[in-house]
Amino acid sequence: MAPRASASAPGRGGPVNAAHALVVAVIGPPGAGKSTLSRSLAETCTASIFRVREAAHRAAHADPVNPVFAAALESTRDPLGWLPDLLAHHLVRGALDAAPYQKMILEGFPGNDYQARALALHLRAVGRQLSVIELTARPGTLAGRLARRRVCPSCDTSPGGPRHPAAASRALPSLCSACGTPLLVRDTDRGEQAAARQARYTANLPGIRAVLVHEAGVPWQTLATDPDEPPASARLLSLMPFERTPL
Repeated sequence: MAPRASASAPGRGGPVNAAHALVVAVIGPPGAGKSTLSRSLAETCTASIFRVREAAHRAAHADPVNPVFAAALESTRDPLGWLPDLLAHHLVRGALDAAPYQKMILEGFPGNDYQARALALHLRAVGRQLSVIELTARPGTLAGRLARRRVCPSCDTSPGGPRHPAAASRALPSLCSACGTPLLVRDTDRGEQAAARQARYTANLPGIRAVLVHEAGVPWQTLATDPDEPPASARLLSLMPFERTPL
């Protein structure tokens, strides 16, 4: 089967500063493979990965503690733990401005049309190019991945708790292959939370695309990540304006 991939028209707007590095937003429903693809691209292209919630936890627990983010994480009424849009954009903008010459992957961001518009406007203002990678998969593929996905609380010390998929031991699949610690299911991968995450993504995707593609003219790649598709990372390296890092 030929890979299902589509691309929107190239970007428009203000001049792009060639010295400033590319920013890539990797979005997709839960279980589409955002973390896996982000890590692969980051390793191949020497890019950094930014995740909003991890950045918020780092700010909340820094020395000295940032009281704004500590309060936001503690008091958020969002059922999925989302930060207010203004705080999320503040974190993303801070990371981007701190490393203008570092290629950066925004994993799971933007999450709605407000975040998309704020991101596009900021990057246009500083002359930095944005591209989007949208990952898709069939419902059965997504459900199966969430049911099988496990994290290791010992190997993954991400702020806010483990969230990255861990490899299971072949001899004892309930244990981490790297350290032998019992693997856990992420709370957000369970039943109602997983369904709520999927529903929110589906509801917000049209607004994100309308802002970035139709308003801002941002290049947009859509890639299927079902098991019968070629690896997404291999396809992307031929499509994205990344420079490979020599081995």
